[in-house]
Order: sequence, then C-alpha cells, then structure tokens
Amino acid sequence: MTSPIRFGGLASGIDTDTIIKQLMQVERAPVDKLEQKKQTTEWKRDAYREINRSLMNLRNSAVDLMFSRNFYAKTSSSSDSSKISVTAGPSSGNSALRIDSVTQLATSATTILSATDKNGAALTGTTKLSDMNGFVAGQKRVIQETARTEMTLPKDLDFAAMTLKDATGTVLNKADFNYDATTGKLTATNTTTYPDGVIPQGVSAEYISGTGFEIQYKSSVTGTYKKIELSATATVQELMSKLNEKDTGLSAFFESSTGKISLSTKETGANATIDFDTSFKTAFSVGATNPVGQNAKFKVNGIDVERASNTVTIDNMTLTLKSTFTATEGAVTLSAATDTQKIFDNIKGFVDKYNETIDLMNKKVREDKFRSFAPLTKAQRDELSEDEIKKWEEKAMSGMLRGDTIVRSAMDTMRSKWSSTSSATNDDAMKQLFQIGLSTGADFTNGGKIELNEEKLKAAIEKNPEQVYQLFTNAESGLLPQIRDAAAASRSTITRIAGADGSGAPTYSMGREMAQIDTRIQRLNDLLVNKENAYYRRFTAMETAMNQANSQAASLQQFLGGGM
Repeated sequence: MTSPIRFGGLASGIDTDTIIKQLMQVERAPVDKLEQKKQTTEWKRDAYREINRSLMNLRNSAVDLMFSRNFYAKTSSSSDSSKISVTAGPSSGNSALRIDSVTQLATSATTILSATDKNGAALTGTTKLSDMNGFVAGQKRVIQETARTEMTLPKDLDFAAMTLKDATGTVLNKADFNYDATTGKLTATNTTTYPDGVIPQGVSAEYISGTGFEIQYKSSVTGTYKKIELSATATVQELMSKLNEKDTGLSAFFESSTGKISLSTKETGANATIDFDTSFKTAFSVGATNPVGQNAKFKVNGIDVERASNTVTIDNMTLTLKSTFTATEGAVTLSAATDTQKIFDNIKGFVDKYNETIDLMNKKVREDKFRSFAPLTKAQRDELSEDEIKKWEEKAMSGMLRGDTIVRSAMDTMRSKWSSTSSATNDDAMKQLFQIGLSTGADFTNGGKIELNEEKLKAAIEKNPEQVYQLFTNAESGLLPQIRDAAAASRSTITRIAGADGSGAPTYSMGREMAQIDTRIQRLNDLLVNKENAYYRRFTAMETAMNQANSQAASLQQFLGGGM
C-alpha cells in the first residue's frame, strides 16, 4: 500500500511525524513478538529438516549395504592375464583353477561377400543395389526348409500370392496349410495328407517381393527368417546400416578399397550360422554351404571342456579366454579369495554415515541456547551491519532443539539396535556385533557413536563372511533392517511436525502454526494502520485548530492596529 504524503507541524511547529513514529513503535511491539516467534519456528523447523535429511541418507546407506555383493566381494587373479583373465563372483569359493591349455577359441560364423556392379566395377558405398549384378528389386524369393519341421516365413506375406512346392518342385495345395501372418508360422493342417501335422522335408515357399529390395535371412541368433527391407534407390551403405541394426544378430563391415563385405554373427560357437535367401546369395556370390562358427576348447584341471563362447563361468568364476596355448607352454592358474578390505570398507562407510547422523543429532540436542538473543526485528536489523547481524543470528539460532525429546528418542532407539542385534547361527564367538569389533563403547557422552575395531572386524570377515552378512542383514534380527526401520520411523515423526523439503504449510504442524501467526500478524498490521491514521487525524485536527486560532489572532491584531 502506498503511504499518503503528509506535512505535519506547519501551524504548531511540532515534528508530528517523529512523535507518531515513536508512538507506533510502542504499538508495534505485539507484531514484533509474533514475527520473532515465527522466525524462531522457522529456525526450529529447518533444524528438524536437517536431521531428517541425515536420517534419510542413513536409511539409504543401510538399504544399499544390504545387498549380498557388499559382504561377498571377491578378489581374483590370473597367473597370465594376457592368455586368460578372471573375475570372481560373490558366490565364488576361496579356490583355484588350473587351465592346462586352450587349443581353440570360439569364433563367430563369418563369410566374405564379393560382388560387382553391372559394369563389372567393385562396389562402393554409394553403389545402388539396383546397379548390382543379380540383385533386382521385386524379384522372386524362395525360402526352403531342409529340416522336416514347421516352416517360419517373414511376417505379413501375401499368402494368396505365394506358391508352395515340395522337394521335387511339384506345386502343393495351399488349402492343406495355414499361414499365420502375425508369427510367420506355416503349418500343415490336412492330417490325412500329412498325418503327423508337420511340413514335409524340402518344402519351399515362392513369392514376388515388392518394388523395393527385400532380403531374407536366418541366423542362429534370430532362429527364424527375418526380413530386411530397402527402398528401390537404396545404396550399399544403406544395406550395411540395415545389417548392423541392433536386433539382426549380425555384424557387417564394408572395405571400400576392395568393395568386399565381411559379415559375421554376433554369437559365437559351433551353432552360429547365417543363411540368406537365394537372390542375396546369387548377388553376393555366397556359396551353397552356410558359414558356421566354432566352439572354444580348453582343459581345466585335466578335464576337456568345450563352450560356445570365450567368456565362460566355472566354479562361479568368470573366465575370458584371450589366446590359445599348449600344455608345454605352462598352465595358467586362476584364483579367487574373499576381498576383506572391500568388505571392511563397505561396512566402515555405513558406520561413518551412522556416526555422522549421531554427531548431528548430538550437536542439536546439546547446543547452547542463548535466551537473551531473540530474532532481530526489522528496525533492529536496519541499525546493524551485516557482520553484526550474522554474529547475532548465530547466537539466536543456537539451541533450537536443545533437549528435544523426539531427537533424543531417535538416538536412543538406534543405539539400542546395535546391542540387540544377534545372529541365529551356531558360532558363539560371532553372535553379536561387539564380538566382531563394532560397539557403542563405554563412554555414554559420545551419544551412541560406534567404535570400530579394524583388526577384529577384518579377522571376522576372513573367518566367516556369511556370519558377518547374517549379523547385518538377517530380516528378523539383523542390524541393517532395524536401522532402516528406526530411521524411517523417526523421519515419519519429524515430517509430521516439520514437514519435508518443499512441503506445503497445511501438511505439517509447524507449517500450520506459522500460517496462524501470519494471519494474526496481518490482522494486527491492519489495526496498526488504523491506529496510525487515527494519530494523524488527531494531530491534523490540532494543526487545523491552531491554524484557525492563528488566523483569528492575526485578524484581531490587524483590526486593533487599524483602529488606532
């Protein structure tokens, strides 16, 4: 609201503005107290929320530590990582493997595609498929199954325009078959002609593709025929992009200097293969025999092993075969052991987070409270420098949660969880946390901080990591579930009182209290405006009366003087 312009004391010579300002300072005392109360409430709310954030971090730390990988971390080593590397999994035992030899690495099915354009020139990336020998858009496609099984064709073909032939080339009655355009499955439905209900060996499906290019292929990854579609103006480079798409199961490389394409399966092993349709094989000079991959062959502790991949898992250790070698070159030894240091660091990280939370809560409940340092009013702030305001408010904000029962209760609850945690296993020497080097200590002045004995904890981890895992994670008596639940319960209580960051005022009790204070302040401010206006009206009336008296005195003086 814009304040009116007033000129006081013109008749009386009295500084009415100063007088009214001083009077209003006295009248504003109740408003100042309410604003100070609101500021104190905000500071207390912020102190609660700081604890709440720390409790949330503690809860999240407890949840993160509950994963078994944190307690079963393993170290692994290879006597020759250039030949074989190894990674130990959480369930790996403390064991060793001897790889006597690697006679063969697993490979993918690979073939070299060679073709020329219609002028006999080598292909380039910009060569159009329509300019290649033997590769014509819209040509006849033939798909044939060599095995006696159900037939899988590209999806959404026009079955009415399709011709089915047996192994001798005789046209078959399509009424004896059913084509599912959704799945691409072709099955025999005439059980009289085909008693066992399967497609006879050698049956082929012929159809004419559209105006663009359509490539049919089947790899060991896809398992069924897939269709690659290209426009009538597509180039070799566009074909390469299609072949390299994520779900093709293929990897293609074009060598521009020779115009050749290297095509291989992403899958390795003896079952890896690529089978293209007749037109593609003709255009790219692919032989009748489909390329196949090979399995890895190696010897483990004297036993011959064969796998489809060069990455294999044995005794929960993941081995990566990198090169072949013979027994005469020397065996490669692989070993796995408990990573004591990593497990220790994982536990220590949680303990540090817990102690950080306890430190904060201790600080809040023990912080000195300076009752003589109330929040500054606006008038007081105007009289002080920024440095003076900062120093004052450090005192005024101190002790907002001194002796707070909610915070103390949260601390006591979490402290009790460490002493109540126990294991159901039979190892009496590792049934409680203090036995493995974790205790709240004898000094109660530390507020429940955990003392960690590094030597004892590492010894317990090396002796029995499973027992340590159970002490921390057991659903009924483990430490982490109890700390998680205690932190969550304390957060819930504090949130009801102080809200979470960004919460609306009506959703928590302190917010509602501050909203009520705002309402009272607004009401009092309205009354102050009325009071100030009343003061000005009184002084204005006085000035008017004095002005009239002065005018009358002047007139009388003039009258008397004029009569002499």
